[in-house]
Amino acid sequence: MTLPSLSADSPYLVVREPEPDGRGGQVETIAIFLTASRCPIGCSMCDLHRFTLDQPTPTGAIPLQIRRGLNASSDGPFNGPSDGASDGAANGRSRPGWVKLYNSGNFFDPQSIPPADYGQIGKLCGEFERVIVENHPRFGGERLKRFQRELRQPLEVAVGLETVQPRWLARMKKQLTRDQFDQYAAELRQVGVDLRVFLIVGVPGVGVSEAMRWGQLSLRHAIRAGARHVSMIPSRRGNGWGPATGRLPDLSLDDWLEYQARLIADADGRAAVTIDLWEMAAEDPRVDRLKQVNLTQLPD
Repeated sequence: MTLPSLSADSPYLVVREPEPDGRGGQVETIAIFLTASRCPIGCSMCDLHRFTLDQPTPTGAIPLQIRRGLNASSDGPFNGPSDGASDGAANGRSRPGWVKLYNSGNFFDPQSIPPADYGQIGKLCGEFERVIVENHPRFGGERLKRFQRELRQPLEVAVGLETVQPRWLARMKKQLTRDQFDQYAAELRQVGVDLRVFLIVGVPGVGVSEAMRWGQLSLRHAIRAGARHVSMIPSRRGNGWGPATGRLPDLSLDDWLEYQARLIADADGRAAVTIDLWEMAAEDPRVDRLKQVNLTQLPD
């Protein structure tokens, strides 16, 4: 995937796609990948810093990026605002039901998303049924509440728990423990904010079975903490693991099909469970099957 040069005036990617709504149906979403300042956490497996700014995000830049994102192409890299479409519709199509504002870091880090922009962001998201952002529990409990007050619709926060294996968490330099995650999940519930969780399947030096086992245990933990949606992310080579990247577990597409069915059965309707297909071979029919089951939550 080739991305345009980074600019504080433009999101670096806009993707429009359906996802399960957690109630047995599907909803179309638009994910706007905002160009913002670099995350200070420094997780060892993360390479999202490639898509960030070296300085704090300027005030006013994020609302501009969202406006342009809403007018962008519905599938693929952002190439600038489309002509017309001042109502925010993409390519003449109706606006999706949910919007994801992902900033390669933490939405409630004031260096990344200036709090002065919360009001404008809330207005731009006014027609959506749900707003989804990403954040590390270290950032912004009061800023979260401030942003929530600017919205008329449910807010959902996506948290990269990654795993509940404590040694793996430490190796990832997540600056997060299971107890801290649980506390944050409880705080979100208390203020009426929904929880989405990202989990990574596997770390260097473990086999496929061990990676899958801890992924399943982590899923159960996330659901107990109240996750509405859990996204299982394959550990990807080249993503900041350094020389250890060659020691990552290698799950085949057949493994993923079997694993997907097992995880959805384990969730038993308490949360939507999806497999992240970002770098899987799109031309393989097994990937089409994974995508279909992601949407329907109905394995064979």
